[in-house]
Amino acid sequence: MLLAMMGYTAVLFASITVLRGDMIGADWLRILVAISPVFPALYGLHAMIVFIRSMDEFNRAVIAEATMISAGAVAFISFAYAFAQQATDLLPEITLIWVLPAIIGGQGIAACFVRGRYR
Repeated sequence: MLLAMMGYTAVLFASITVLRGDMIGADWLRILVAISPVFPALYGLHAMIVFIRSMDEFNRAVIAEATMISAGAVAFISFAYAFAQQATDLLPEITLIWVLPAIIGGQGIAACFVRGRYR
């Protein structure tokens, strides 16, 4: 995971530098550079899967339940927010870049509650 996050950080800064430098003219190439940090992050996903597979059944069940709670909460909160945002100009637009951090953060919080329920 450490290697994946170091790679992600390096590719992120490199892609931002390239995109801000306006070195690329073709839109399809700019898109490829913009999404390039996702590739080392996929290695991080692989590391998480390997780690979860090494856990016992109880911990896997806690992680699975917490992830489902988090994904459901983020989905329904964003669904409700979108309806509210369409109804008024008071709410700011929230970009999709916040979905993954919200799910991961929510999973961590939900895992505390799920694990505490079994104590």
